[in-house]
Amino acid sequence: MKRWFDFLFCSLPALMTLSLLSTTPAHAQSYLKTFVAMTGNDANDCHISRPCHTVYRAYNQTFSGGEVVCLDASSLDSSWNITKPITISCEGGSLYGLTVNIAAGQRVVLRGLVLNGGGGNAVNIPGAGTVVLDHLRIGGGQGSAVRAAPNGPLNLTVSNSIITGAGIGTTYGAGLQVLPAAGGTAQVTLDHVVISANPFGVAFDGSGSTGGINATIKDSVFSGNNQDGIVATTTSGHAPIGVLISNSTSSNNGFGARSIGQNVTVRVKGSEIIGNGTGMAASGGGALLSLGSNVVRANGSDGAFTGSLPLQ
Repeated sequence: MKRWFDFLFCSLPALMTLSLLSTTPAHAQSYLKTFVAMTGNDANDCHISRPCHTVYRAYNQTFSGGEVVCLDASSLDSSWNITKPITISCEGGSLYGLTVNIAAGQRVVLRGLVLNGGGGNAVNIPGAGTVVLDHLRIGGGQGSAVRAAPNGPLNLTVSNSIITGAGIGTTYGAGLQVLPAAGGTAQVTLDHVVISANPFGVAFDGSGSTGGINATIKDSVFSGNNQDGIVATTTSGHAPIGVLISNSTSSNNGFGARSIGQNVTVRVKGSEIIGNGTGMAASGGGALLSLGSNVVRANGSDGAFTGSLPLQ
């Protein structure tokens, strides 16, 4: 009997430890999917039954490659850096001044957010990798709504989004500004995007890199931008730029579409360039080519394509 009592007495500490471990709250846990709610608390671990209050807290509780989900629309939190692959799905949630700084081979998806630049850019992309901006409303701020200055290979997709009201005055800032840094390249796709009421609509600038910019714009609208709806420019010895515009509209801008500099080629197919101060302009050896079925009318000066290409 004594031996049994001795065994039980010696085992009690171990049993108590196991009991404590099994009942301790999992506040330090991380998950592949975390959750945010207006009534959440950042002392929680962001599990669906214990949502956090801010996206920033949920981001820190999410494994690389995971997803942050907002359970309701709320004003969330302000500027911070995304440095790991992640998806943030927040229908109607508001964020200020995000920086996406990931490496080549990684991916970030931002979906459903309302993004404001405050005193700078609403979305700043200085790194590389794949960045997808989907179903966003982006604007405000004193910089560009989206500024991509990659230092490596960037694949940027903007889809089903509205970008408006960025910049200062009539000459500073753009709805989307793409200007790779030294060593950077950019593959850009705009699909069902509206970019309006900015100093510049979309501006591709190759003067800071020797890598290339390749952009496809489809089913999109550029309207009411003070300077250009769409402009691509580079300088001698720097990045070549190729832009394809299809089934899109550029209207009521200073310039509808411009191609500036050698090694810049802008191709336009099935699109309308209407009601701009100047419809089309090419300078410095830039090419502005028609693939057919375009409507260029009712501009202060329509301008002209520098040439045409047959469909194949």
